Amino acid sequence: METPFAGPPGGQARAPAEGLEFAVRKLIRQAHRASLATSLVGDGHPYGSLVTVAADVDGSPLLLLSKLADHTRNLEADPRLSLLCDGTAGYANPQQGPRATLLGRLEAFPEERGRRRFLARHPAAALYAGFADFALYRMRIERAHWVGGFARAIWLDRAPTCDAALAAAFAAAEVALLAEMNQRHGRALGQIGGRSGAAAAADWRLVAVDPDGCDLAAGEMVQRLDFASPLRALGELDQALVALAAQAGSNR
Repeated sequence: METPFAGPPGGQARAPAEGLEFAVRKLIRQAHRASLATSLVGDGHPYGSLVTVAADVDGSPLLLLSKLADHTRNLEADPRLSLLCDGTAGYANPQQGPRATLLGRLEAFPEERGRRRFLARHPAAALYAGFADFALYRMRIERAHWVGGFARAIWLDRAPTCDAALAAAFAAAEVALLAEMNQRHGRALGQIGGRSGAAAAADWRLVAVDPDGCDLAAGEMVQRLDFASPLRALGELDQALVALAAQAGSNR
């Protein structure tokens, strides 16, 4: 079994692990759902629940929660939460697959960008996102525990989010970028989506973009496409999409 990071006796490794931050963000961005842990109001007992999740431009998890739900009432009393993003689907033994446990606090996030990105990831949520009892929240990650399989675990003692200035630049330009990139690369991106057979190539469009990749959607179907490595500037986006299309073509 591979143990890439040495840790204290009887414990698990702790290190900044810059190389793992991209991997953790990919799990967050690929997730449609996650396991949420909160403290039950009244007795503080751990309470687990299932939530749908999206990601802000910097990789922070976004949650659309009903104020009537037990987990929301728990978070109103104590904003601390743990979120498990599970990437083990398709593994015969789930213990061999990647997962990340995120620790942090939940904050209200009324910005329109958050709503747009959540609905891009979960189009069906448009049916209830406007109800008075629903609100959008963003998780401020404080620490993350990455497990990449047997004997491959490490604590990241900082948020694995993108560079703040780069995320802000993408956030400010995202709507214009989507229009431009759909016009410039729409056909190639549609062919990537169409390879799934779930919808015709012409139906797929780019609905979200960030330094780590992009989301394609056709109706209520969504696909996440990851770049080979995180982008370092807005100007790298065009070439990254060209590379995605070229890679999809070579894999036919």
